[in-house]
Amino acid sequence: MITPILSLLCVGVSYGLLGWHLSAYHIGWAMGSWFVAISLTILLFWGEEVTKRMFRLGPRGVVSMLILSGIITMAVAASTLFGLIVVLLASQTLARLELQSSGLSRRLTLLLMVILSIGTLSGGWIAGIYYPSSPYWLTSCLMSGQ
Repeated sequence: MITPILSLLCVGVSYGLLGWHLSAYHIGWAMGSWFVAISLTILLFWGEEVTKRMFRLGPRGVVSMLILSGIITMAVAASTLFGLIVVLLASQTLARLELQSSGLSRRLTLLLMVILSIGTLSGGWIAGIYYPSSPYWLTSCLMSGQ
């Protein structure tokens, strides 16, 4: 029973860090990231067939090339945000697998993940108002460790 709680804690921390990181930017970025996070959550739960169809080769190969080139561009241009999103997706996938293997239904797991993502993203945003974030917080932390 402890493993699903730890994986939910990882998801909460990653969404909180994303909210705290985005508090240094314009509110449009936070709203956009919230929309993307919820969309990715729903896509991970119910979009297996859609994802498989998008990445097939053939006429739809253009869509997969656009998505992959966008991912590579984001990794190069905004490496901090890309790193946060990779950690977020990995922890979200782990939490989904842990919750479903412990016996929760897909709908209850989705509802729990959506509530957790909204709450911790908002909490990270509010924490960023009182304890201001910098767009370069991860870079400065890595550079001070050298």
